[in-house]
Amino acid sequence: MMFIKSRNMSPKRLPFLLLLIALANCTNESQSNMPIAKQSSIKAKIEINHVPEVVYTSVQGAYINPENPSAGALIKDHQLTWLFHLVFHAQVESLRIENVDVEFSRYGKLMWQETYPRSYLKNLTWLEGGIRYDTEYFLENIEFVNNKMASLEKPTSPDIPADGATTWARFNEAKPYFSRIDAITFKFEFRNEKNEAQYAEHTVPIQEWNQNAKLHLPFDGLWVAKSGNDLRTGHRRTGLNGLTTYGWDFMKVGEDGRTFRTDGSTPSDYYAYNAEVLAPADGVVTHVRNDIEEYGIGVTPPRERVEEDGDVFAGNLVIIDHGNGEYTLTSHMRADTITVKTGDHVKLGQLIGLVGNSGVSMVPHIHFNMMDKAQWLKARGIPSLFSDFERIQHTDSSEAIERGNPMTGWLVRPNVSN
Repeated sequence: MMFIKSRNMSPKRLPFLLLLIALANCTNESQSNMPIAKQSSIKAKIEINHVPEVVYTSVQGAYINPENPSAGALIKDHQLTWLFHLVFHAQVESLRIENVDVEFSRYGKLMWQETYPRSYLKNLTWLEGGIRYDTEYFLENIEFVNNKMASLEKPTSPDIPADGATTWARFNEAKPYFSRIDAITFKFEFRNEKNEAQYAEHTVPIQEWNQNAKLHLPFDGLWVAKSGNDLRTGHRRTGLNGLTTYGWDFMKVGEDGRTFRTDGSTPSDYYAYNAEVLAPADGVVTHVRNDIEEYGIGVTPPRERVEEDGDVFAGNLVIIDHGNGEYTLTSHMRADTITVKTGDHVKLGQLIGLVGNSGVSMVPHIHFNMMDKAQWLKARGIPSLFSDFERIQHTDSSEAIERGNPMTGWLVRPNVSN
């Protein structure tokens, strides 16, 4: 070999050079055995977006000691939760998702990671087309059958058609309170019809909302969180316009432990009906509806009614500006019972109306959530916590909660001692 015969080559360096040559040969052999796609890292011609556009860290309220079987508790402390959708638009050819590595990080530092093979992904929720958080999408994908809503969304598999879209619906995580992150990065491996590997990444920024308003439950007495915003609920998993994502539905509970007196066939049979609704904090009223009709138990407004007047979905409502970009929506009240008007300054605990069954309500209840705009149909929900309330146990004991998130099924009441 000419290189070894060089005049400047010292015989003592020969073994070292042979070792380098051997190592180089091993390296070349290792690289040649790698899949071509891995070598070239072929970038998939695909667009990936997340819905909603802004994803917040949400605190899932404090749980009772898990050693107490009647509590049905998971952990002692808070959990942090994230839920969003990923929308894939294939630009040239059909692709199937073969594998995804998911990295959870904070300040650029990897905190933990998970890997989901196709066998696991196939068991998750996939929808045809691209989900959107707007009123038009919502109305396009529901139908009113016998005045009841039914979803028109079509399930599918982790496959993206050529020049088409697929949604990975409801990616969710729940971690202990100390697992704070600010980004989730998805690293996808796709395969085309020729089984050629292609790759793409997408990062979802995670934000934290630092709540300023000190909110209190908007009622007196004992109520049940019929539907909260924990990960399993419709509020969190669907969320009209992303508005109801962090909302609650509350129903009043009678001394008999039920939400209605007899058979629940009429609105007036429910303990919540005509109950007082209170301002959750000081603020200024920005919007009121006091004229929307009720349609009966288990009945929704006609589709055309919702299409012509979006407020009909929420029924009679009061929106309050609490400052710092925080607004609250309280809805489904009775017509002609709203006691405030736009521009009024309200105080914590002030009467604002009576519970009804207006709009898309099904049964008398209060819907409540915090949002980022005064116009609720254009707003997005933001995480919020209530202060100074009690969780009542079935064992007649109670837990005082200074600040927390009532979970679905919790029996709660204001802590009058504060």
